[in-house]
This record gives sequence, structure tokens and C-alpha cells, in this order.
Amino acid sequence: MAKGDSHDLSSLLSTGERDFLVHNNGHQIKIDSLTGKTVGLYFSGSWCGPCRRFTPILAEVYQELSSKGDFEVVFVSSDRDDDSFGKYFSEMPWLAIPFADSGARQRLKELFQVRGIPNLVVLDGTGKVLSERAVQIVRDYGAEAYPFTPERIKLLKEEEEAAKQNQTLRSILASSSRDFVISNDGNKVQSQ
Repeated sequence: MAKGDSHDLSSLLSTGERDFLVHNNGHQIKIDSLTGKTVGLYFSGSWCGPCRRFTPILAEVYQELSSKGDFEVVFVSSDRDDDSFGKYFSEMPWLAIPFADSGARQRLKELFQVRGIPNLVVLDGTGKVLSERAVQIVRDYGAEAYPFTPERIKLLKEEEEAAKQNQTLRSILASSSRDFVISNDGNKVQSQ
């Protein structure tokens, strides 16, 4: 798979026997309800330290973006048993491929060539792959990265670079509530 490839969400996330995802409250959500939404496929596992540190970051971004109504995350578990999956999934505010559907989970890992976790694959509303490795994008830019298009990420990187080029010692050390630093002897030194 490559960035720019397109997928039908329904055929991507369902199987012959299953046309729904699960919410951690136990409800089944029809896959068709994701049509037109930006969807993040979140490959993660409860046993993975980096995943456990990233999940709260993604949850915060998700909470901020979910009010827009056109962003959804789908957990694709790498857990080894249903109990571990259930406990970890209970910490997530989004949907998941049911743990029992190991075939679908494995197929998605292979399709998107997931070699390590956490991994976040972002698809646009038409099923086009926007990013195959969006974990770092979310870490760096949070909800500002939405809608995760290459153009949006390029703009954020350009703004970040411009800010670096234009920074001064004052812009780094001072804030709206403080225009001084403290010297090693405890005295205030005014910013110039």
C-alpha cells in the first residue's frame, strides 16, 4: 500500500459475516456510518509501552476533533487475548474491529504493512490513504494536523520552520506573564 491508494471502507473493515464495528460501551456501529469521514486505523496493543503512552495523546486529539462529526478512529488490536483487548479498549473513546475477528485484523496489518506499533493509518472520506505513519504527525501537531492531508502537514511544517527562523531569545524565554529570567544567584534579569 502506498499513500494515495484508495479503499472502500466497507470492504476494508467488514467481512462476509460482519458489517459492524464495536464501541467500548458494547454497541455495534454499522461500518456504513463511516462513509465520508476521515478515518484513522489505530494499530496498537496493551502490552506495548509506546502504544500506552500514545493512546492518551490520540484520545485527546480524537475528543477535540470528534465534535466536527467527520473524524473517526478504529482500533486494530495486536493484543493476544480478549481480556487484554477489553481492558485496553475500555480506555479508548472510539470504535474497534471486534477482537474475535482476527482475520480482519491480520488482513489490515498486512495490507498496510504494519511492522511496528503504535501505527496510525489515516484515510480520507473517499478511502484514499493520506498517511501510513501518522503517529508522529499527531505527536507533533495534535488536532492542528486535521484533516491530515499532505497539504496540511506541509503547511504546518512550513509554519514551524518560519517560526524557528524568526525566533529571538526573547520569544523563547519570555512569555505574556513574564519578561525576565532568574540568574544563578536568584536575581531577576530583565529581557531586552
